[in-house]
Amino acid sequence: MPSHKPKGSKSRGGVAKPKVGKLVSKAVEAAAKKPKKRIPAPPVTRNNDLPEFVLKIKRKPSYKKGPFDRKVNALKKLSDEGKLFKQANPVARDPELTKAYRQRVREAIFKKYWPPDGKATEEGKAMANKLLARLGRLDTDHVWDPQLGGPDTVDNLRLLDSHTNQDLGNEFWQQIGNLPDGTPIRIEVIP
Repeated sequence: MPSHKPKGSKSRGGVAKPKVGKLVSKAVEAAAKKPKKRIPAPPVTRNNDLPEFVLKIKRKPSYKKGPFDRKVNALKKLSDEGKLFKQANPVARDPELTKAYRQRVREAIFKKYWPPDGKATEEGKAMANKLLARLGRLDTDHVWDPQLGGPDTVDNLRLLDSHTNQDLGNEFWQQIGNLPDGTPIRIEVIP
């Protein structure tokens, strides 16, 4: 004999399914759009039992030569010292560290060229504005990339143009992303 209970009453104990209000549906939508916080992987160390991987780096025409050379030379030196390896991802990074570094650079610009005591010259103000505009085009870069085993410390930070920094980081990941964690890495610069 068919039941005359309303649909869904069996699993809800006879209570009708509640209607989702606008506030609840907006909250659900917002939660779905919110980026998930990446939990850092436990750090690993260089595993010399794994075969060494050669990370090939070539300067693209879009890279600024001086900053690119400084970055690559520092990595080449670390490579020659046997310090580079693939770190487990996601790498633990403190965003406040890079934010504070940028703030200190900003404060140093103001201190030198636009002091608060009212003695700033028009030339000083112009230079401060020029340097602050340039700072806006720079990233706070880890000289020794954390994905290559580098520390997330202030003494490992420098400013690097955004394009070179982000593109190189992506290039590195494209080459090493599938390697086992701890794989030794050697840098080879392709002319």
